[in-house]
Amino acid sequence: QAGLSIVTWPSAGYNPAYGVSVGVGASAGGWLGDPMRTNVSVFALNASYSTEGQILVQLKSDAWVEGNKWNFKGDWRYLDTSQDTYGLGPTTVQGEAYPMDFTMWRLYETVYRQVSGPIYVGAGYHLNLHQDVVDQRAAAGEVTPYVTYQGGAPSSLKASGISANVLVDSRDSPIFTRRGVFWNASLRLFNEGIGSQKDWQELWSDFRAYPSIPGGSRHVLAIWNSLWMAFGSAPYLDLPAIGWDPHGQSGRGDLQGRLRSTHQIYNEVEYRMVFRRDELLGGVIFANASANALPSGSFGPLDPGVGVGLRIKFVKRTRTNLTLDYGWGNVGSKGLYLGTQEVF
Repeated sequence: QAGLSIVTWPSAGYNPAYGVSVGVGASAGGWLGDPMRTNVSVFALNASYSTEGQILVQLKSDAWVEGNKWNFKGDWRYLDTSQDTYGLGPTTVQGEAYPMDFTMWRLYETVYRQVSGPIYVGAGYHLNLHQDVVDQRAAAGEVTPYVTYQGGAPSSLKASGISANVLVDSRDSPIFTRRGVFWNASLRLFNEGIGSQKDWQELWSDFRAYPSIPGGSRHVLAIWNSLWMAFGSAPYLDLPAIGWDPHGQSGRGDLQGRLRSTHQIYNEVEYRMVFRRDELLGGVIFANASANALPSGSFGPLDPGVGVGLRIKFVKRTRTNLTLDYGWGNVGSKGLYLGTQEVF
């Protein structure tokens, strides 16, 4: 039956970068057309505040209209934060922490048109606006990675661009996928003519697959690979970075922004288990690894992460779970993650 199921929940978590965070979230999942011919649509709104003073408001949307003829994907964010950066490349070449303060506005919206079956093409607009940027150690007179890369310490950064996109999506559900594949590729052109401070380009590729293991069971091995590359005069805070991917989900166990470089390859596998016949309880184990470009341009050693999670069925109609994960990253990083949708 068409229509949306709405869920609200209080949230709490811990991350070494931000301390303890509390907030509220709401998600809506369901069908905007005949469920026999239309994919599940998902909308998620989250707002949180942490003991380190971070404020985050995010609205994400993945809407499918009747018969899957059109798909609309959105990512709108506001962030007011203090966050450590560590320079560019893998942890083996990074130095100590460089605290930075900034506010960020993000507006990403992409429209896809069906070409054939699960294949779509689309166009999008992408805006990142960083304001009130303060590199604390640069303000104290030090030469930091931000200053070295930018050639100074600008207090604002703006990237405005358009994109050409390809989407292949045969998943049975974006909320809890049991089968199918997903591939999304995007070439983004940021240009001074449409408001960007500099001309630069970005390539994003996101591939996911969901085989059942053992075959025919309800246990799923979820596989995720992403390639993220920036070319030209990309702003420092828009470079590929862990936790800053378009979904904001990479690197469970790592600090957001802990790994940053001009090119980044990310891989994650997650084994999803069902503990009860009614699917009320489930669990996951996951492992990830990020490869980041060295200043020379070649890729350095991998930075790994591992973790475990619990799943509690929240809305049976849309297979929405309450998700509780704990991850351990490289160099002693760790974190707790709560949500109502699978990471990928």
